[in-house]
Amino acid sequence: MRPYFILYIAIMKQALFENLTGQFVDGTPIDSVAAEKRGVMSIMDHLNRLFNTRDGSLTHLKDYGLPDISEIYRKMPHGIEELQKAIKRTVEKYEPRLKKVKVTPLDTDPKDFRLVFILTGELAEGGLVRFQTTFTSLGSSSIAPWKKPE
Repeated sequence: MRPYFILYIAIMKQALFENLTGQFVDGTPIDSVAAEKRGVMSIMDHLNRLFNTRDGSLTHLKDYGLPDISEIYRKMPHGIEELQKAIKRTVEKYEPRLKKVKVTPLDTDPKDFRLVFILTGELAEGGLVRFQTTFTSLGSSSIAPWKKPE
C-alpha cells in the first residue's frame, strides 16, 4: 500500500490538466522533467494560462484572469499599479500552491511596449520561487523563472 501513497504524492505536484494529458502546456512530457522540478513547472503553466485569460471570459469563473491589458496601457503610468494589484489578487485566489505572494514591477523603457513584473511566493510545501512575467501591448504574457541579472 505504501508505494501507492508515494505515487499519489508525486502526481499531486502537477495540476489535474498535466496529469490528464501527460504533458505541460508547451507540450513537454511530464516524464521528461525531473520530479523535483515538476511542481514549479506546473505552477508556471497555470500562471501562464491565468495571465493570458481575461476577466469575464469564463462564464463559471467571472474573475478568473486579469483585466484587459490594452486598458492597462491606456491608464499608464497608473495602470502599472492596477495590474500589479490584479496579479497579486488573482494569484492569491487561483494558485493555492503559492503563499505570501509579492508582485514587484521592473523598470522598463516605455518604448518597449511591455510591462515586466517579478512574482515571488512561498511554496505551500516549503521553499521560495521567483518568476518574471512580461506583458506586451498586444495583451499576451509570458512567464519564466527569474534569474538575477549579472
